[in-house]
This record gives sequence, structure tokens and C-alpha cells, in this order.
Amino acid sequence: MSETEFLIGRRGLDLIDDFYPDDLPSEWRFDFYSTLFKALSLPIDTKEDLELIFEELEDSDEEFELVLTIESHQLLDINTLSTLLSVVEPYQSWFILSCELDQQPSAEVMALLGAYRVSFQSDIQYDLNLNNKQAMGQYLYYSHLPVFNMQGSGGVDRQMRVNIEKIAEINARTILICKDAESEALHKIRVIAEILGY
Repeated sequence: MSETEFLIGRRGLDLIDDFYPDDLPSEWRFDFYSTLFKALSLPIDTKEDLELIFEELEDSDEEFELVLTIESHQLLDINTLSTLLSVVEPYQSWFILSCELDQQPSAEVMALLGAYRVSFQSDIQYDLNLNNKQAMGQYLYYSHLPVFNMQGSGGVDRQMRVNIEKIAEINARTILICKDAESEALHKIRVIAEILGY
């Protein structure tokens, strides 16, 4: 029996469909979004108000996973990484730091990340002292929960189902970030995952 359970979300709060009510203040977007979806991915240097989001997470009893993404070149440069982490360090228990790697991080980088919840995705196999899983030709390395970044919205319903079944081979509780999906596609992906028992 599969142990896969998906926490489904997208990259960014800027949905362009009719997801948000017209009169909703922009500072309430995260609160509205988090009532319907269980995960959100934002760049670590986002323009969103992270302090407000961290406060919302701290005050909420609902299960939600915030993923802060970092570009591979930012992660691999120890000085850039230190600077970016200094802003979010007080909140490290409220997010997972995620990166799509294109080369192996140094021991120095991994030591700096030791206190953080991390998840890396790559099409290259690395030797990292982290949990690891594989699905859809991607290698996932993680300390807490794996984060799988899926391109696009997954296409038609049948293709969404095929993709979800392939990603479910991870066989673990997984954050599924559908990068550019709008709310209708996210709802479909969630329903398909629930029907399949994930």
C-alpha cells in the first residue's frame, strides 16, 4: 500500500483566474489561499510580506507547508546563501528551503543548511547525506518532507492522473508544487489525487 499523501499547492500567490474575490485586499491573499490549498512555494527573495505569512502560519491550527525556493546559483555561493538565510533564519521552523540543483552543494553549504528543513530536486544523482526518493526521472533529497516541482498544470485530466500516479512512486508524504497551475487545475489535481487515495 502506498504511503504517499500529497500536500498540493503552486508557485506564487499571483493567480490570474477568478480565484480571489475582487474586493480582497492584497495582504489577505495568503490567508484566502491557505484555506483551500495546503502548500505554497515562494522565492526566498520574494516581494510578498514573509513576516505576515509567518505570523499567519504561527496563528493557524491548519496544516500548511510553506516552501521557500532558492536558485541553484544562490545556494551554491556561500556568501549569497548566508545573506538570504539571514533574513529568514528566525523563522526556519516555518518553511522548507527548496532548490532544483544542477550541481552538488559543497560540504560548507550543507553545514550552513544543517539547521534548516531542506528539499532538493535534480535530474542528476548526487551523494548527499539526506533522505532520498526518485520519481519521473527526478531525484529528491530531503530532511523533512520531499518537495516535487511539477512543470505546468499537468495538462488534460488523463495526463494529470498519469503524472500523479508516477509521482506517487515517491511513497512518502510529499509536497506537490504545480508550478504555473491556476486554481481550476489545482482543484482538479487535488480531486484526482484524492480519488486515487493520495
